[in-house]
Amino acid sequence: MGSWWGKPVDNTPDDITGLTANQIQLIRDTWQIVYKNKRENCFAIFRILFTDHPSTKSLFRLMDAVDLDVPGEFEKNVAARAHMVRFMHSFATFMDTLDEPAELRQLLYDLGKNHAKHQVGPELFDALGPILMKALPIVLDGKFTPEVKTAWLTAYTFMSTHLKEGVEEGQRQLADSK
Repeated sequence: MGSWWGKPVDNTPDDITGLTANQIQLIRDTWQIVYKNKRENCFAIFRILFTDHPSTKSLFRLMDAVDLDVPGEFEKNVAARAHMVRFMHSFATFMDTLDEPAELRQLLYDLGKNHAKHQVGPELFDALGPILMKALPIVLDGKFTPEVKTAWLTAYTFMSTHLKEGVEEGQRQLADSK
């Protein structure tokens, strides 16, 4: 049986990530579609985040005053634009290391730990999974098949676990330093 990309299916999940080689390829292939229009797609993801979880706007400098319903206002926010670039580059790095689980786990942990310094709690990463699952069908149009969805859900479950571990460790370190 082949995938929708016409490649053979490898159904052996990695012991660490839970991803099969086929799922990694599906994620990377669909990520290329997302990354092709990275700025527009990243703003779409964060627009959903800020709409579904308005309290997250306070985590970004000057975002509280931004009216998401005013065309272009969100996109003019310099702090938001800078974060979008960092977000997309981080995600690109994660996509590049999907088949290097130990390195990916460390990258995610470190990023989570860094987010603790910005008062980001682990619950934000729980919220981001459904946001991605809401945004990806829009961005990928007809290419968001059930197989692709399962691959992304598996990947994000792994990612959020290690992001949250990093945030929790960062929070402990911050509390200990007070």
